[in-house]
Amino acid sequence: MNSQLLEILVCPESKNKLFLAPGDVIENLNKLIQQNKCLKINGEPVTEKIDEALIEPVTRVVYIIKESIPVLIYEYGIQL
Repeated sequence: MNSQLLEILVCPESKNKLFLAPGDVIENLNKLIQQNKCLKINGEPVTEKIDEALIEPVTRVVYIIKESIPVLIYEYGIQL
């Protein structure tokens, strides 16, 4: 993720700053995905492995980064 872009990104819901999700968060989400237990906020299952994501540390919402593009749609976020 481009560091300049990361500096300006905020959560679309809370407007708080986003940070790169640490490896252990990604690893735990991928385990849940393998077990078919990972859902987006809108209730849809997450089916694809996550390589990179952003996290809003206050609300603990994770936004997946797909092909270097953060998907900053709240309903597509994952509530930890």
